[in-house]
Amino acid sequence: MHMTQLERLDAISREIESLATEVAVRAKAFGGESGAGPRISLVKQRLKVALDELAGYPGSTDDITDE
Repeated sequence: MHMTQLERLDAISREIESLATEVAVRAKAFGGESGAGPRISLVKQRLKVALDELAGYPGSTDDITDE
């Protein structure tokens, strides 16, 4: 079965949430990996960009423009 883009986004977001939780719990229990700070910052930046894009998602048909 072929997933729509929105279905893929939903599935991937659940996977990202789960993986982020695993990484954070592991770091709290065993200490963070060396050099992880910049990588975590990059991930946060990418997620912020993605969230900013989704903020522009039309909430109703009135929000759709011809742009």
